[in-house]
Amino acid sequence: MRTAIGGHPAVVPLLPVHRHRSPTVLRWTETVLGVLAEAGFAGTRRVVALRALLAYAIGAIQLEHLGPLSGSGTDAMAGLSPAEFPHLSATAADARRVGPDAEFDGGLDLLLRGLAVSSD
Repeated sequence: MRTAIGGHPAVVPLLPVHRHRSPTVLRWTETVLGVLAEAGFAGTRRVVALRALLAYAIGAIQLEHLGPLSGSGTDAMAGLSPAEFPHLSATAADARRVGPDAEFDGGLDLLLRGLAVSSD
């Protein structure tokens, strides 16, 4: 999904609104639900897992395009007073070294690990 719509980030907010009308979104959703079913997710747990994955993908794509880690906002936060914002300034300084693929894949990995732990 990220690759398919990454070149057209303006459509990202439309995905939830038109998810039932887009054959591409319907096929992606069916595929994800199949993977979740094979992993043992059923009923309302599968609903919540799907929504979590969709929310992550939409949010991550929007952040990548509207507030990239390589952008001026990150630089501004890295320049904040460490006395007043010790965690934020240090994290923003580290964020400069995280590329878009590492950011997306790392976040998705965290989410998937959380889903796996919650299925036990």
